[in-house]
Parts: sequence; structure tokens; C-alpha cells
Amino acid sequence: MLFFVGGSQSPIYRRLNPENLNGNISLTLQHGLWKLWEEEPIYQDITLDLRCSKAKCDSEIWAYAPKFNKEVDHQGTVEVIQTDNAWKLQAKLNIQSHPWKPELEPASYEIELVPYQNKLIGSYEGNYQNHQLAGKVTGQKSSLQSRLIPNHQSVTSREHPRLIFRADRLSLLKEKAKTDYGRAIVKQLEKSLTGQIYYDGYVPNGGYYAAGYCFLSLIKDDRASAEKAWQIVEKSLQNPGRRIFEQSPIVAGVALAYDLCYHNWDEARQQMLTRWLATQTVNLVNGSSPKEGWNSNAWSNWNARARGAAGLAALAILHEPAEFLPNSKFLSQPEDVWRMMGIAQRNVSRYLDLALGDRALGTEGDHYTTEPWVLTIIPFLQAYKNVVGQELAPAKTKWFLPHYIMRLIEMDGELAVPAYGRHRLSPKGSLFALGLPLVPEEFLPGVMGFFQRYFARDSSFGIYSSFPHVAAYALLAYRDDISPINPTEIWGKVLIDRQKGFYVFRDRWLDRNDFVASIYLKKQPLRGSWSFPDAGSFRIWGLGHKWAKAGISKPRKENENILARETNNTEGAKPIFLQTKPDGSGVVSLVQNNWLRSFAVDYSGKSGSPGLFVIVDRINIRSQNDFQSKTWIMHTEGKVTIQDSTFTIESPEGKTLKGTFISPEGVQLSYRDTELGKVIQATGVNNFFVVMTVQQDRPPKVVVKGSGITAKVLVGKQTITFAENRIILK
Repeated sequence: MLFFVGGSQSPIYRRLNPENLNGNISLTLQHGLWKLWEEEPIYQDITLDLRCSKAKCDSEIWAYAPKFNKEVDHQGTVEVIQTDNAWKLQAKLNIQSHPWKPELEPASYEIELVPYQNKLIGSYEGNYQNHQLAGKVTGQKSSLQSRLIPNHQSVTSREHPRLIFRADRLSLLKEKAKTDYGRAIVKQLEKSLTGQIYYDGYVPNGGYYAAGYCFLSLIKDDRASAEKAWQIVEKSLQNPGRRIFEQSPIVAGVALAYDLCYHNWDEARQQMLTRWLATQTVNLVNGSSPKEGWNSNAWSNWNARARGAAGLAALAILHEPAEFLPNSKFLSQPEDVWRMMGIAQRNVSRYLDLALGDRALGTEGDHYTTEPWVLTIIPFLQAYKNVVGQELAPAKTKWFLPHYIMRLIEMDGELAVPAYGRHRLSPKGSLFALGLPLVPEEFLPGVMGFFQRYFARDSSFGIYSSFPHVAAYALLAYRDDISPINPTEIWGKVLIDRQKGFYVFRDRWLDRNDFVASIYLKKQPLRGSWSFPDAGSFRIWGLGHKWAKAGISKPRKENENILARETNNTEGAKPIFLQTKPDGSGVVSLVQNNWLRSFAVDYSGKSGSPGLFVIVDRINIRSQNDFQSKTWIMHTEGKVTIQDSTFTIESPEGKTLKGTFISPEGVQLSYRDTELGKVIQATGVNNFFVVMTVQQDRPPKVVVKGSGITAKVLVGKQTITFAENRIILK
């Protein structure tokens, strides 16, 4: 095989250490596939995903070649043939050219690798469709590592329930249902089941109602509830979603009901639903037409909804008898179910990898992230853990709930989040009830304390009429033997999502007067899905009021809190400076082309205000256009008054935010109060330097020495300057 030789130009690599070849490893083969385009072969890369332990790998592998066909994952086998000076592998794949074409073409590769700078490098030789192939290989350990469940027992044929909990846990759940909190959960489940069922719309919830009735039938040994569930399932099947988007929650809900009611329904019903779920699994895995809105990009909420539901359905019918399955060219044998589940799992894994940051910020915004979590993703992750015995990407999924606990704040009588993205909606209690089983032990005191305070105290337990089935997750994971700990004592007062470029600064975690400030850099812009012009946009909430909030849900720059300039909406920004303090204060600076923004938060109280916020926007002059007037924008609510270079926002309770523009000289302030929202604008030439304080009483005096962004500003005992690329607080 071709290797890296040639004297001084060759890379220096270390001796292979099998101990380092563990977990999920991805190998990308340059030009490993080809297809004809205008009678000429066009070559594409293919990535092989292996699961290994000390250089020995599972025989089953999967591969993905998005430029060849991003809708398809290719299954195959691998054999390790050498692990001494180099890592040698033989891989065989069945290549599927299109998701709706079941025909497979074999491909084979011989691969040789050595370690180099925390990666693997090497070469391969292969064959696909009578073409001899050869090229470079690069490999690396995947950022998404799964975790094996200790002492996991394999699921057996027709063993149910299995998705939310295994059958051997039912007796324990019945005992929990007799506790005070258990009785409250069951009561809330019964109450939620009296709500309205929606068999159409964007989120049909009939299947989730059926699952709620099925869980009730198990807990109370009530066959009448199982019969009620069947009636709802029948009606759900008679009202399919108009697109994959709407069909996904129907499939997910019916899969949960099937699993919970399996032994309370006769074999005819079992077989009928097994076939239906098998068919739906294929449809959701293979996707649809973009003309129907289908979006298979890994980070899309469409992909998350569909592939999460497909995986859940496949796990529900895994190991069912062959005669229960449809006579389909895609799925007719039990091993076909495993294959479809594997493809769904890989799509979910790519979603977790790309759509979510390392602290669980979603690239499409809050609503488009939390909705698929509730509908399909969290149920799939819990089911995968039970059935397969692995936790997928626990390093990310453990932040599902802490992420929002850090951002949520009591506002107008309910929990709300300073939202980003389309539809400025906050997650509801259902997210927390569903997510409890995924919370690791080290986070439980903070998460359970939050859950008890907001959802156990009012006896709702996050169970509402939209999704009654979450009662099963709540009863499974709720614990009253954990002493609550303030969340900020567990994961601190500053949340940083480095992958996405998202920073949250919180002064405390106590009540409605908490401060929560955030800024989103959009560090990882992804095209092909909802992505708003949020680069550098900030939010400031505190003392029970929304001082800087999101504008209306339209994809325009002027609906964000930014410095409006000519720029490509798809671009993101890069962080260049970060400083944080234990009290939740901090400074972060970002750059995007010739624009620098520095954002500072001070909760020390030295300014005479409980919340001091400073923003500097600097434009590096590159052309004549950079001298043109620019507009600084902040969306707000409350009573706004403007005087010279200052503005004041007053809440209904009399609390205020006072903003003072140090720069630009001669800044023109204006305020618009329209049906689309309230907006403060500052217009001027050159750089912007604004100091804002939030307080209950009289705002502290702002003293300015000098001018422009080189000025020295004193607020109380706090000194503010800007130098190089950052705001400095002394």
C-alpha cells in the first residue's frame, strides 16, 4: 500500500498504541466512491464510522457520503488485521445509491493508518463498481462518544414495555405510584387525559394521549384504559399527517402506546400495529421531497423529528416475529428492523453533533430545538438506552435541562427564557418531566431542586394536556430522597457553549429578581435550515423586567439587538476574548469581518447598581462605506424616555435601565413604539460605546473623562475602559 515516505517532507508519526484506539472513530477515505456525471466519473469522499476498544472493533460498521447521497447510510463490516506498527483494516460496504432504491452495490477497502498529531493518517486501496480506487485516509476520534449501560440485559422477543422503562421495572413503578408524589403524578395524568386531542395541526397528539392511557392501564391494572387507548390509536391512524413533519409525532406517540399496551391488546392488534410501525419507520428513514418541506440536513428540526420517531418505532418492534412484519422490499425480516434503527440512530447522532452545541444550544433557536426534543428525540434516547444498552452522546445530552435552568427566569407569573430563533417561545414543564431520566447523578441535586420548586410544588409535575404520556417519565425518574442544591453551586453562574458561541451570565438563582444576560455569536453558522441574523445579539433580563429582548420573529437584522451594517446574514462571528468571574460577571469580545463587539456584564455592585452592562462596537475602517452612518438597535419593553445621549426604560414597578452613549459624538437617539414592538435606535458615525445600569432606585452617576471608545468612564466605584479588543472593568 502507498504510505508516507520521502525523507524530510514526510510527517513524523508516533508508534501505534492500541490503548488509544477506543470509542467511536471516524475514517474519511478521499475519493472512496464515484458516480457518473455527463458520462464522466465524479469521485466523492466517504466516512466510515467504527466502534472500537483497544484497536479491536465491532464487526458492524456504517458509512456516510453526503456528496454521493446525503439521504443514505451504508452498512458493512470491518476486520482488523494488524495492530503493531500500523493499524490495518479490511472494510466491506453495501452501497445504496438512493434511499428508495433497495439495490446494493459492494465496495471493499484495505486501509492502513498510523497516529499523527492526535489524528490518524494513512492510505487505502479499494474497489467500487469495477473501479480501482486509492487515496489518503484521515481518521479521528468522534466528539460524540456513547456510554455502555453496566449489566445491561438484552431485550427478548415480544418483551414489552421497553421504551420508557423495561418490564422488570413495572412493579417498582406501581410502588412509587403509592407514594404521596406518585399519587399526585397519577392524579395529574388523569386530569391531563381530559384535555383536547388534536388529530391534525403541526403537532398531532393523539398517539401521546394513547400512550398516557396505556401507562394508566399498567399502573392501575385497568384494561378499560387500554381499550380507550386503542380507540385513539385507530383514529390517529385514520388521520395521517399531511407531511413527514406532522406524521412524526403521530408515529412516536403510537410507538409508545404500542409498547405500553402491547400485552393488553390481542395478537391481531399487535400484528397490525407492528406492520404499520415498520412501514412508518421506512418512510421516516428514507425521507420525502423538498417540495413537501422535507429537510434532511443533519441540524434541521425536520430531520430530528422524523429520524427520532423512526428510531423509536424501530426500537418498539425490534425482535418481533417475522410474520408480524410487512412483506416489504425494505423491511420484511427482523434484521431489517435493526438496520433501519441503525440508520435512524446515526441521523439522530449527527443531529446531536451538529445542531447542538457542547452546552445544548440549538443552532435553529430555542423553539425549533426544544420541540423535537419533546416530541421524538428524548423519547428515542431513553428507549435506546433501555433497548440497546447505550447512552448516546451523554456529554451533550446531560446539558439538555441544565442549559434551560440557567436561562429560565420567573417573568409575568411564569417561567420564561430570553429566546433566540424563530417563535420566541419558552420550554414548558413537559421538557423537564421527559428529560429527568437523562440527568446524570452529579446534576440531579440542581435539576431535581428546580423541578420540585416549579413543577412538584404545584402538583403538575410537568404533565399537561398536550402530552399526558410524560407522566411515565416523571414517575420513573422523580426522587424525593435528594437534597436540593442551588443549581449555580453545581455548574456555576456562567454558561458557555463554545461550539455555538453562546454566553450566559447569571447573578444568582433565587427568584424573579435574578439577572440573566446573554450574547450569541453564531460561531457555527449552518445553511440549509432556520438560521437567524443573531451574530452578536444580546439579551438582558433582570429585576422582573425584559430590558433587552428579542424583536419580532422575522429573519431580518433589524429584529435583533445589533449594530446594523452591510453584512451577509449567513455569517457568524468568532470569539477573541473571554473573561468570567465566580459572581456571574464577565466580558466576551467577538469579531465579524471588520466589526468588533465587546460585551461586559458586572454584578459586583461596585457601580452602585446590581446590574451594569457595557457594549463597545468598533468598526475597522476598510473602505469609504465604513465612514457612513450606522444604527445601533435594542428591542425593549416598558416606558422609554430619551434625553440627549441617554435613554431610560422604566418598568411598571418603577425599576429602570439607564443607558448612556459615550460614543459616537453627536449620537442621534430615537424610539419607536409600534404594533411590532418597542425599539431604541442610536444613529451615528464611527464607533459605539454605551454604558447601561439597571436599578430599583435612582441610577448611579456616569462620569466620562475623554471621548470616543478611548474614554475613561466612572460609574460609582467601577471604572470602565476599552483597550485593544476588550472592555476592562476595574
